[in-house]
Amino acid sequence: MDGGPGGYPPARSALGLRLALALFGLLFCAGTGAYFAVQGKPVPAVGLGVVALTAVVDLVVIVRRMRGRRP
Repeated sequence: MDGGPGGYPPARSALGLRLALALFGLLFCAGTGAYFAVQGKPVPAVGLGVVALTAVVDLVVIVRRMRGRRP
């Protein structure tokens, strides 16, 4: 049997949407973090920098999964 419960096809990941959201998060956090750094507010700048780095790691994982995906 090649399906999920009830004979439905197996679920697929929406990697394209995940890629777009991770890219948006990276750009937003990097830009906003740079703004806070220029304004002399290091705590939010560092916090947003950590989130931006997390988005970079997520982008790497997404791209690796997309390349490994069969058409």
